[in-house]
Amino acid sequence: MSLILALSPFKATFGLVIVFFVIFPLLLHGLIGFAAAQSAGERADNLEYLEGGEDTRTP
Repeated sequence: MSLILALSPFKATFGLVIVFFVIFPLLLHGLIGFAAAQSAGERADNLEYLEGGEDTRTP
């Protein structure tokens, strides 16, 4: 006997809406925020280096 997994049309549509309109945008905003934070930190390091500050990064 084989078990067939089937969703009702409403459940399938609701699941897709949750994935594409909730989960993916949250993930995208998180990744964009992370990239912006990394960029801001790198810019601060570059400005400090140009001003003659010490390099605080460890090798």
